[in-house]
Amino acid sequence: MGKREFIIDCDTGTDDAIALIAAVYNKDINVRAITSVNGNVKHEYTSRNNLALMEYLDIDYIEVAKGAEAPLFERGNYYGPTHGVSGLGNIELPEAKRLGFSELGAVELILREAEKCEGELELLVIGPMTNIAIALTLYPQLKKLIKHIWIMGGAIKGGNVTTACEFNIWVDPVAARTVLKSGIPMTMVGLDVTERAALNSEDSKRLREMGTKASILVADIVDYMLERYKNGGEDALMHDALALAAALCPDCLKFNKYFADVECEGKYTAGHTSVDVGGKSGKEPNVSFAEEIDLPLFKEWLIDSIAGSRL
Repeated sequence: MGKREFIIDCDTGTDDAIALIAAVYNKDINVRAITSVNGNVKHEYTSRNNLALMEYLDIDYIEVAKGAEAPLFERGNYYGPTHGVSGLGNIELPEAKRLGFSELGAVELILREAEKCEGELELLVIGPMTNIAIALTLYPQLKKLIKHIWIMGGAIKGGNVTTACEFNIWVDPVAARTVLKSGIPMTMVGLDVTERAALNSEDSKRLREMGTKASILVADIVDYMLERYKNGGEDALMHDALALAAALCPDCLKFNKYFADVECEGKYTAGHTSVDVGGKSGKEPNVSFAEEIDLPLFKEWLIDSIAGSRL
């Protein structure tokens, strides 16, 4: 059986970078392209981070494309301190000089690769879904060409940017609603599980002892996150890597299927992921939601994926 074909769409901050590293070194998938979107930080940083990361790891076979610079839903200036100014905390990767961005934008690149893969392309979407929504709107044939969408976003209960909203969905609820209504098979990995997916100092030590450029970089990012947590910020939560694990290590999680929609109006609720857990809507489930996590198994899978950089 051949490797599965993936495009990763991301707003590369700290945990996005770790997910990217785990993905490019995982033995089970072929990452065809990385597309950037505005989100954790401004698009000028997320796009630059993707290219710089690939050059730092000496990976020149993955196409890197620029995507949406703003959400479809007007949010204004919402960038916070979680990922630092440029997205990678206190880490500054050298600016890419050898590699360049794709001549295609994110949307056109997704279409091209979906057509090449003839229905076998999967998307890992770990930022706001702006690029995906635009692609589906411009090219509705994608609905039959994308095999599965793996999403980091949403929550059955609660939020992290407001009491009702998870960040990725909150940034662009219009895009999220468009994607959820597409009919493409999809899995959502939200705060219900990602807020339990924390690495610690022992995990960082294990990664650092591997001694590769990739593992040391991940350890540096985790150490930044742990210091951030000590100062009252978010823990070293592997939101995005857990969405990758949903695709590649499904035993890490337990899933249930529900009908889900996204609220796009309301002062307090725009960006809320409405999940019909009780079946009150009478609508057929359209999303598989992760609800339980096997944390030790996830950690072993993540560290093992990053260990692929030894090869």
